[in-house]
Amino acid sequence: MLKNYFKLIISSGFAMMIAGVASAGGHLKEINFSLDWAWQGMHGPFLLAKDRGYYEEVGLSVSFDRGFGSGDTISKIAAKAYPMGFAEGTSLLKFNAENPDDQVITVLVINDQSPTGVISTKSNGISKPSDLMGKKVSATQSAATVLLWPVFAEINNLDPDGIEYLFVEPSLRDSMVVQGQADATFGFSSTTVLNMVQAGVPEDEVTYFTMAQYGLKPYSSSIIVRKDYAAENPDIVKGFVEATVKGMIDMLNDPDAGIALLKKQEPLIDVKIETARWYLAEELAILTPEVVKNGISVVDRERYETAAKQVAGAFDLPIKPNMDDYYDPSFLPPLEMRQIPQAVKDRLK
Repeated sequence: MLKNYFKLIISSGFAMMIAGVASAGGHLKEINFSLDWAWQGMHGPFLLAKDRGYYEEVGLSVSFDRGFGSGDTISKIAAKAYPMGFAEGTSLLKFNAENPDDQVITVLVINDQSPTGVISTKSNGISKPSDLMGKKVSATQSAATVLLWPVFAEINNLDPDGIEYLFVEPSLRDSMVVQGQADATFGFSSTTVLNMVQAGVPEDEVTYFTMAQYGLKPYSSSIIVRKDYAAENPDIVKGFVEATVKGMIDMLNDPDAGIALLKKQEPLIDVKIETARWYLAEELAILTPEVVKNGISVVDRERYETAAKQVAGAFDLPIKPNMDDYYDPSFLPPLEMRQIPQAVKDRLK
């Protein structure tokens, strides 16, 4: 009982400290936030946090802009066009190595592992890494997946030159597979799978596996912020993170509510597709066994640095990655606020 009481006191103290952001002058601090891509099911937690007043509770008035890729979002954060954003975390290694005066850090991990992988159709017979040998893969020149492929191939004892690349613009990668010009493509499974379904491929005909399922397990999409901004505005960052965690818990409890807000935000979205996209993201990236057991954004140093070393090697970066240079957990709310609800655990059984 005493242990639970002290946990409650700590949680209440955290909330009171965050509430102080709004107390000075009683007005809300305006924050512009950049997403990683166009509005999708993955962004439901942000909309729920905003709609239910969680950002206002911590003194923030948040507006969201669609993104144009994680690399673009990271560059905009570094250039101070936005104070915070949502982006794929592995890109930070390369960016920070090349921009030592504009360091960007992760403060909340949402995708515990990357949904990046290989997407194809049943007729091409690709269901595991070795099936790629001798196949044509549509990809974008210099994309992270292309650079990571030799590392992934080595982990799985494959010849990195065993595939034939068909390099195209990002918007054409999926259609190359749909049209039969490529056997597979590299991409975010939670995006590409549903893009193919929208293009007319029956859902049960789409096949995929992720690099994480076969040994390459970097932490993935996260809340990012300039390192100096976080140091100068700790209460703002803590408040945003806390409110987003609450929105994430609500989205896990009731995905339909988040998708309904997404439809309101972006009327052209397909509710069925975006609902499926969210559940696929849950399966592949968000609700990993580690998250279900330990909670949201509980990052293992050994795993982080092992994967970061693999990524650094793929990008040919002359660095020895230290997690402390890229991830700062000090802005997180208490662990008990980040636990996966029992009802969510029950539906996963």
